Amino acid sequence: MKIALGTVQYGMRYGVSNKFDQVRISEVGKILKYANRKHIRLLDTAPSYGNSEDVIGKIIHNQSRDKYWEVVTKTPHLDSGATINERIDQLLKSFELSQEKLGQKEIYGLLIHNCDDIFSSGGYKLLQAMEQLKQNGAIKKIGVSIYDSNQIDRVLDNYPIDLVQLPVNILDQRLLDGGQLKRLKKYNVEIHARSIFLQGLLLMPLKTIPSWFFPIRGKLEELRARAKKLNMNVLQLTLGFAQSIHEIDKVIVGVSTLDQLHEIVNAASVYINIEEFSDLSINDSTYLNPSNWGNRVV
Repeated sequence: MKIALGTVQYGMRYGVSNKFDQVRISEVGKILKYANRKHIRLLDTAPSYGNSEDVIGKIIHNQSRDKYWEVVTKTPHLDSGATINERIDQLLKSFELSQEKLGQKEIYGLLIHNCDDIFSSGGYKLLQAMEQLKQNGAIKKIGVSIYDSNQIDRVLDNYPIDLVQLPVNILDQRLLDGGQLKRLKKYNVEIHARSIFLQGLLLMPLKTIPSWFFPIRGKLEELRARAKKLNMNVLQLTLGFAQSIHEIDKVIVGVSTLDQLHEIVNAASVYINIEEFSDLSINDSTYLNPSNWGNRVV
């Protein structure tokens, strides 16, 4: 099972299909306790996820010491108008605060949250600062969070990284088709996949899908038809697709309730031949990149 837990819901309301407010800390505690029992040990968070790091840190501290966690966090949104030294200082102070909140001496991974930060003037020094933290034992792996193939190619052409987080799902197969996943593995980069449910859109009942997505409604209908033909539900098929991509090491899922995590774990045994679903792929970032949705999906 490749499951890792996304934690943005623990610090703020998140997701086009999410009908819940920020998850209560008592429910987060139940989720993490069950996750650990099922050997789901990697948590993905960020300073920009509200008070997610605080919540995680409190729960980890209160749970018994035999529960081992690997935490991936990210850099803050750096001030583009600041000098490179000021941005490095911002990165280091933010990381120290993340360590303090999480109560972790060694963080498993630190990612540049906005990949374009390292392509700005002097941006390579940000990764150098992260590399120094790694050499000092504060971080195990450094890397970037990316959104498209151009960013991956540009990073690999210029920087040594250990870890990357990227979007993949049964509709968004661009990095699979473009060969970027294979190229990352050629460089021994660990790959964490996010957006496997496209912020919950892929799991929503068709009648509740916002009109913004009507142009891809046919693909969503076909997804449901294919799942039914295979005697699966949509959760099983979409999760199975992501888990069946050989190059992917971790599949990040976000849950707001313990019951949702039960469903994820029960569905995680499904593996499929991903080539049979290439026809479901679309290549339009208007619908594949949530940052392009704005308020039009409400």
